[in-house]
Amino acid sequence: MNCNMKAISIVMPTYNASKYVAEAIDSVLQQSFEDWELLIIDDGSTDNTVDIIHSYTDSRIRLICNEHDFIGSLKLGLQEASGKYIARMDADDIMHPDRLNIQYNIMEEEPEITVCGSTVLPIVNDKIQINVLSSLTGVIDDPLLQLLKGNIIFHPTACIRRSFLSMNSLTYEPYMYAEDYKLWFEIAKKGGAFYVESLPLLFYRFSEQQVSKCKRNIQSKTSWKIKKEVFCELLNRNSVNDKVVCDFYHNLFKLVDKGFFTTDFVSTILIHLINESTTKSVF
Repeated sequence: MNCNMKAISIVMPTYNASKYVAEAIDSVLQQSFEDWELLIIDDGSTDNTVDIIHSYTDSRIRLICNEHDFIGSLKLGLQEASGKYIARMDADDIMHPDRLNIQYNIMEEEPEITVCGSTVLPIVNDKIQINVLSSLTGVIDDPLLQLLKGNIIFHPTACIRRSFLSMNSLTYEPYMYAEDYKLWFEIAKKGGAFYVESLPLLFYRFSEQQVSKCKRNIQSKTSWKIKKEVFCELLNRNSVNDKVVCDFYHNLFKLVDKGFFTTDFVSTILIHLINESTTKSVF
């Protein structure tokens, strides 16, 4: 083993993040857990983000410059990471001081866990709020079924077992503004396990510029594409080969694409049918 290898590789893409990137880096430097490397992949910034990053002299921080291609920058971060675990981080968020220590111990003590996320505390107008944001906590039972409902891990809270990604040749794919959701699906398909720590380990910044607001329509379409893939995987696992049944579901998808039904409405129907199938063999 390389004696310079760190336990955790933090992958943090940046793009015109000069307003907050120093605060994000400082929160990494203040971690109680010290065996880490911080890979900052600058995604073609045009402001002084790179100058701010260069002002840090800690040898554990490495700047990698890339052309403006967010998913490509994420993939580059995974390629360059050497740690046993990969922790995601966004350039406008703040880590809880014990985040890495808590997630490292969880992953070490529970080797079956592939992805460990956490709840978050929101930052609104530069002020940390007290309302914890979460969907599920603890071990995620039936992750494919949960993924049919929606994303199950706040991306910048994720700590991922790198050996699982390598063994299964998994990386980020070009699913715009939902690349994390797609990765969780691929991990779940391969039998990966998910855990969400109930303690908020990240202060998550909300702003008018974030993807979930300014790219909502594209993100919604990409998420629906993933939900269809999840459902088809569940159909395969239930050995559904009846052509009439399969045609019904594909026609249902087409009606959503044509705007006759909302994705949320059809998702609710699909979840109900999958739940029923476990007890009544409705397929």
